[in-house]
Amino acid sequence: MTYKETFYKGFDAANKNILLVPVKMAATYALFIGFVIVLIIPIVVAALAFGTGMLASLKDLNINNVGELLSSKYLVLAVVIAAIVLVYITAASFVALYVYGGSCGMIAGGIRDEGFRFQMSGFFSEGKRFFGPVLGFTTIVGAAVIAILLLLAASVFPLKSIIHVLEGMNESLSTFMATLSVMVAAVTFLFLFAGTFAITIYGTAALVFKRVTAGQAANEAVRFIFKRPSAFGFYMLCVVIYFSANVMIAGSVFGVALIPVIGTVMVFPYHLLVQAVQYYMGILFVAVLFSYYFGVEGQGSAPPISEMSTVAIDTSLVVPEPETSPAQQVDPDEGVY
Repeated sequence: MTYKETFYKGFDAANKNILLVPVKMAATYALFIGFVIVLIIPIVVAALAFGTGMLASLKDLNINNVGELLSSKYLVLAVVIAAIVLVYITAASFVALYVYGGSCGMIAGGIRDEGFRFQMSGFFSEGKRFFGPVLGFTTIVGAAVIAILLLLAASVFPLKSIIHVLEGMNESLSTFMATLSVMVAAVTFLFLFAGTFAITIYGTAALVFKRVTAGQAANEAVRFIFKRPSAFGFYMLCVVIYFSANVMIAGSVFGVALIPVIGTVMVFPYHLLVQAVQYYMGILFVAVLFSYYFGVEGQGSAPPISEMSTVAIDTSLVVPEPETSPAQQVDPDEGVY
């Protein structure tokens, strides 16, 4: 499959799942409303109930003095607020993973099945099906990234020691080593950041197309990228296109806001339109990369999603075909043309 065919297939799958845009927008606004109800309103109520001195007292607490922390009359309130924040972040993460899993399942269905049609029942089914695998997979990827970041952070201390020793020997060499270290760290971080998201996308593709486990999906994504370096190059191409388009679209909001009178009225509905377009571009981004993965590793994938939602055909009602006599063998020596 060529890149042109891959983009065409991705556009087709994204257009089939265009209704994912309002679904994602609804989920985003629901999480925002939940944030206001669960966290902002309780903090405002607590501030009104305990007075404005509460925030000042919490700010003036000495974190190095354990006794002062334990004796604070606002400690219980702070612990409760921290627990609420933790519960909200956990719930929001679960909702985001559920929506992400359902969206990826529907996008994969649009790529596999030519007759695919978006249905909310199918979205909820795919979200439920892939919530556990996506949660496990993202946990593995996140743990690997944290381990790598810790190793990078640990390497800073011996590197600083080496640069300190070089300062006493040669100032130019120490400056060069410091500059080189910063550049290497920046490139490593960018590569790690891009590689993590590439592994996440291709690993999710392995989950939805091959129905593998979370660990197998991580191994499959790493193997896929290392076996086919062009996969990472295609991913970076899609990233550049995606972010360039988003920057131009987001910049247009400021342009509309600068229009006298009309801009002030139109900026909010135009912002909603821009947000919808950005969500569509996110769906298209995933669809194109899924299309690339399916074009390379599509053999042996799961059956089309439409086969799981249609009613099974009763084979007993199928009229058997009449028996036909075997075709007469032709003698090759007779020379039939």
